[in-house]
Amino acid sequence: AHGLPLKIVRKGDPYPQQVETTAAALVARLERPIGDWRVCYQSRVGPLAWLGPSVEEEIRRAGRDGAAVVIAPISFVSEHSETLVELDRDYRRLAEGCGVPLYRRVPAVGTAPRFIAGLARLVREHTAETTPAEILAPAS
Repeated sequence: AHGLPLKIVRKGDPYPQQVETTAAALVARLERPIGDWRVCYQSRVGPLAWLGPSVEEEIRRAGRDGAAVVIAPISFVSEHSETLVELDRDYRRLAEGCGVPLYRRVPAVGTAPRFIAGLARLVREHTAETTPAEILAPAS
């Protein structure tokens, strides 16, 4: 998942719990059980303390343990530099250098029909009692 500075989390941001809940729900829906999984965070910038563990830390651990790595970018809905460069290139290179036997990345949901249908359903549910003028009005 995308990282977040701890100072933001300490102010009450629900993001880490939302990510953990989403990840656990996805793992529960897999057709076959998986053993070791965890949420990791990427894209740390600057000297602040960030959510952890980092993707780099977990790739290094997987290399030491001889474990495969499958990355599911659950906090990204589209492909962009953090998936195509950071996950597909940079972390793949790190995994190869650490001796990870298998490195795979699940694609972002992008324009998958079920994802788009779900977004459309959420919009309809949240705007059912709202007029178009209210939807387009500037936020106050």
